[in-house]
Amino acid sequence: MPTRTGIDGTRPPAEARAATHGTLSTALALRSDRQLGELVADAPPLGGTSALLEVEGVPVFVKRVPLTDLERLPEHVRSTANLFGLPGFCQYGVGGSPGSGRGGSSRSTP
Repeated sequence: MPTRTGIDGTRPPAEARAATHGTLSTALALRSDRQLGELVADAPPLGGTSALLEVEGVPVFVKRVPLTDLERLPEHVRSTANLFGLPGFCQYGVGGSPGSGRGGSSRSTP
């Protein structure tokens, strides 16, 4: 299938986003955990736990979220399991942790 281009010769926004996503996900997947940690550690801070790094010439927003001892156990490395039994409505950006007064938990739950 030929690549479509806009009037200015660029890809339509959805195609451009998909191409950028593919480039970034590949670039990040090829890095080790140590390399990713160094990349984030060296990123200029934006304030609080947020930083802005650059991957393949693309700015990437990152937020440092400290892990609990439970999350650091070898059997949970890279896991997205709901280790704390949070209800589904506590997923980030959906609701709030019961009694927290905040919108969403600080962990992703499946």
